[in-house]
Amino acid sequence: MSNRYIPYGYKFEAGQPIPHPDESQIVREIFDRYCAGDSLKVIAENLTHRQVEYSSDKASWDKARIKRILENSRYIGSDECPALISKEQFVAANLKKEQANTNKLTIDDDIKLFKELTVCAKCGKKVTRRTDSRLAEPVSWKCAECGWSVRLSDARFKAQVIEIMNALINDPDSIVPEGSAPEIHTLESKRLLNEFHRALDSGQASEGELIMMVFQIGAANYQAINSREAITARLAADYSKAEPLSTFQRELFQRTARRLLMDANGMLSIELQNGKIVTERNE
Repeated sequence: MSNRYIPYGYKFEAGQPIPHPDESQIVREIFDRYCAGDSLKVIAENLTHRQVEYSSDKASWDKARIKRILENSRYIGSDECPALISKEQFVAANLKKEQANTNKLTIDDDIKLFKELTVCAKCGKKVTRRTDSRLAEPVSWKCAECGWSVRLSDARFKAQVIEIMNALINDPDSIVPEGSAPEIHTLESKRLLNEFHRALDSGQASEGELIMMVFQIGAANYQAINSREAITARLAADYSKAEPLSTFQRELFQRTARRLLMDANGMLSIELQNGKIVTERNE
């Protein structure tokens, strides 16, 4: 890397880029202020007013310059540059920027996917997404069964999902279910169990027929358990190979999630395809 291409926020020392004592603080300030709600324009005008130099004798900031800093993934650390900000802050800032580029009330395809999968963490009933353009945060989620409602931006919703997926990437072993296997609820096992109870209640089935039904129910449950183990192995393999995410990866999420669980505070958990519920996030 030459001096010409070193990103703002760094300087060379002994031929290696290190954080510039003043510029690195400005980079952190830009991310902090943008995540806190300041616009690109407000941040640029403030830095220009304070005569913060972008390069030698240049202190004129604009929205494009702020945007380039927010989009530069080298600030979370790379082979060339040490980290100036956390990966979580970079993700949050860029999700906020994505949302700012569209109408706040326009729902994107990822949020449509989340809507279909989101249920109340307490009662398991569907949680609905609502919008009100008169409010500073127009998006809210409501559980009619439990009676709670929480305001949660689409950007923060997506950021939470990414945080949980990154926790799985960081620790693929956490995908493996703990303790005993959950109760099996496949359609086939339910059908066979209903037939067994009907036959038992009728009093017309022979002992041999009832025993055969019990064997069939056991076989269906055994197949479901084997399927659960296969899903766990596939998920663990997927996350062992995956790199930490800075943006939402739809395909990986669809292979991962059975449901999204939201509590009354707007905190999300993911129910994996193998039935395990994951709430842990990277620190």
